[in-house]
Amino acid sequence: MQSRVGKMFDYLYFCYVKLHVFNPENDLALACFDANFIPPASARMMAEELSFLPSWWADKGDAVWVNDPKNAEHWHTRYAVLLPELQYVIRPGELSLEGVQPWGWSPLMVNRLVKAGVTPSILPQQKFLERYRNFSNRGEAFRMLTDIMHPHSKLAHWHGRLCGETRYCTSEDEVRHAVQDCGRTILKAPWSGSGKGLRFGFGRYESPLSGWCARILREQSSLFVEPLYNKRYDVALEFFSDGMGNVTYAGLSVFHTSQRGTYEGNRVASEEKNMKWLVQYIPEKLVKDLINYYEDILAERYGMEYKGYIGIDMMICRAENGLNDCLHPCVEMNFRRTMGWVAVQLARLLPPEAEGEFMIDFFKDSEELWRSHTQRMKENPLVLDSGKMIRGYLPLTPITPTTHFRASLEVR
Repeated sequence: MQSRVGKMFDYLYFCYVKLHVFNPENDLALACFDANFIPPASARMMAEELSFLPSWWADKGDAVWVNDPKNAEHWHTRYAVLLPELQYVIRPGELSLEGVQPWGWSPLMVNRLVKAGVTPSILPQQKFLERYRNFSNRGEAFRMLTDIMHPHSKLAHWHGRLCGETRYCTSEDEVRHAVQDCGRTILKAPWSGSGKGLRFGFGRYESPLSGWCARILREQSSLFVEPLYNKRYDVALEFFSDGMGNVTYAGLSVFHTSQRGTYEGNRVASEEKNMKWLVQYIPEKLVKDLINYYEDILAERYGMEYKGYIGIDMMICRAENGLNDCLHPCVEMNFRRTMGWVAVQLARLLPPEAEGEFMIDFFKDSEELWRSHTQRMKENPLVLDSGKMIRGYLPLTPITPTTHFRASLEVR
């Protein structure tokens, strides 16, 4: 039987519902593009332990596919004032589904759903998956950046405050020249995620970098080489495409990554507060012009073929002249939900004046995570007022003594 969160959800078994799935391994699955792909153990563990995360963006009456729903009732009841009425399922094929909304699509995701009994007719077909994979290639970000930085771009009058260069390489000779010409570089595989598929170059093309490049060229046909900029902050613009030709701006994300490029966390604040922070470094008119540009170009290129979320990662960099900061307008393009998009959604939990931090962290030792979790619960207890977080520590998924991954929101 499906696990339920209270009798109030009984009616959900007799109507059509949306199913949400957190599958953070999706970028890796797109790179392989095999329905039987087996993600790395760490990616599978993250997907399992954070499977409850869609609870924070699902609508009332939706279902969330979780690995182990035994903690659902206790966890959901504890934070019911912040969450909609949901059901947590381990066999989604037993539901009458109107649709599925995963973190991202891949042949692996479709195969998992079919094996779980979901009707294939409501799932994407192979033609869409192939087109979607092309959208998710870093070549799309390369194309976008090239267009923005073109001398005749609609944003050409802002080129003094914009930066960014990417070299598209299809051979080892091209990679070698790019690494030698640019000095300190970052090399990127066409498909990868969460800091995977990235390597750093320091002016010399030699082992082990050369071996990695040869493998990526053999498996994915190309590589992208970029100068290593003097980054100050990571930011992103989040958009939504309705699949009918319309793309709308969804919010500003301010996030931070590790030195290896792995996502670590996000500032959580109102759009007004985030924008006020950003315009300390970048002119407000530039940001608005860029948002308008993206709405138009994304609608033109993808609006009729893709329905879902699009996140465009950017960087605030120190300019070479040491004067005004510059903005790299297109570091990555993500055709899926992103952690930045999650942070935008979480802002609704806070009053307008508050600011918090959304974090994803991993503990090799589960006991260490459990100690950290219990300590933060004690030292910064959750305080709510009128259904909003005034301050406190909020675990966004259940945490047990055997958990290694944590998603949390904290307001101090």
